[in-house]
Amino acid sequence: MDREESKQVGLCASCRHARVVTTPRSRFWLCSLAAVDPRFEKYPRLPVLACPGYEVTPEGGPAPAEDAGE
Repeated sequence: MDREESKQVGLCASCRHARVVTTPRSRFWLCSLAAVDPRFEKYPRLPVLACPGYEVTPEGGPAPAEDAGE
């Protein structure tokens, strides 16, 4: 992920709870906390500038992209 995309995404770009969902025409950032805590949106409005569930990933980036077409 380049620096510009990181700025557009915000905290999700380095959060351990974020997953990138890729379709042929778009990329969405899914918050896995939404499955267990109603305070979190499944697909948050970007950029996320503050989040009580934010935890940095050990690698410093999101989980590998998923292909929504499967």
